[in-house]
Amino acid sequence: MEKQVVEYAGVPVGITVPEGDSLKFIAVKFPVIELDGSVFRNLEELRRAIHRHLQSGKTLAHGFEIGAPVSTEVPGKALNVA
Repeated sequence: MEKQVVEYAGVPVGITVPEGDSLKFIAVKFPVIELDGSVFRNLEELRRAIHRHLQSGKTLAHGFEIGAPVSTEVPGKALNVA
């Protein structure tokens, strides 16, 4: 087993790293952060877990969408992003 990028709806949401005979999920997108560190038997089990998690609507990232543009604007404040 080797490291793999995990995508959901065409957007990278995390990576897997081998852990014994299993895969450990490392989240890189906030909507799947609750699954970070979880261990799965295989990639298909992980993909099903991500799908169920995002479809449940019970994420910490309620209102965030995978692949949605991120705004750097804060009402009443200007941000300098260099």
